[in-house]
Amino acid sequence: MGLREQKKKRTRKAISDMATLLFIERGYHQVTTAEIAEKAGVSVPTLFNYFPTKEALVFDEDTEIEAGLIATVENRQSGQGILEALIATGFRGIDVHHAEHQQQVAAFMALVDNTPELSRYAKDMWLRHEKALAQAILRTVKNPLSQCQAEAVAHYILDAFQRALRAPDPDQALGAQLRLLANGWPE
Repeated sequence: MGLREQKKKRTRKAISDMATLLFIERGYHQVTTAEIAEKAGVSVPTLFNYFPTKEALVFDEDTEIEAGLIATVENRQSGQGILEALIATGFRGIDVHHAEHQQQVAAFMALVDNTPELSRYAKDMWLRHEKALAQAILRTVKNPLSQCQAEAVAHYILDAFQRALRAPDPDQALGAQLRLLANGWPE
């Protein structure tokens, strides 16, 4: 990545971090995009060059999350199952175990859950990820699946990640949910 791309990435992250901080502190509806731009040190048009909507400001890692999921599925080790690879990857890159980060994750999740616009945006985002993950699953599974089956598996996987983020031990919760999918539900 060249210097220009690195600067763009840093600027994008700074804008999103400022927006998320202000939204958590004061509420989504109490913060304007002009205020975010000013505090982030950019103009309003620059802010909208990076983020097409106010909701998008909160989800700056949208494309990276999707790319990471697909890479985990497509680049897993030989003989490693999809669920095994996803469990191994878990929340790598997100420190959900440190108390400070757990509080930040909880505050972020509360912001999204309690703001209808963000909730809708998140659901749409995860639906896009679900379709992309389903396609990656279909391209890489040994035993054939239908489109419907692949989408159901992808939906369950992404829901497991969301539920695990809200659990006291996210990695353990994710592993338990994905193992349930892999091994079936023992009635």
